[in-house]
Amino acid sequence: MVDNVDKKTRSRMMSGIRSSNTKPEVLTRKALHRLGYRFRLDSKVGKIKPDIVLRSLKVAVFTHGCYWHQHQGCKLAYSDRDYADKWKNKFEDNQKRDQRVLNELTNQGWRVAVIWECTTREAEVFQDVIGNLDVWIKTGDSSYFESDYQKT
Repeated sequence: MVDNVDKKTRSRMMSGIRSSNTKPEVLTRKALHRLGYRFRLDSKVGKIKPDIVLRSLKVAVFTHGCYWHQHQGCKLAYSDRDYADKWKNKFEDNQKRDQRVLNELTNQGWRVAVIWECTTREAEVFQDVIGNLDVWIKTGDSSYFESDYQKT
């Protein structure tokens, strides 16, 4: 696939992509804080660094960008584009790492939640997700929570 912008422009565009303190991450942190949850940023569980760690509850929360983590069935994942092999490999590696991290944390007795970027885009949907997350945290029902609202 041929890039339609020059290298300097592409470099500037890519440097603007954040890996932490993204809008979905900040929204999730603020919502959890309003519910009374307290956490530290940049906290690790072994070698794994979740976006939010509720250590006393043994809960790790990840906010995933739909594009970078290739959220199945989500319009933000751009799955119909003809990616170069390096990008296909990058997305596959991200998904493999996500699964490995989930398995590692659950094997250590942690509960893991994934909040997808698409669920943070509509206030009403996001409030439902946070409400469900709050119930999940408090009840301790299962080891995995995923925001499953998808708008196409």
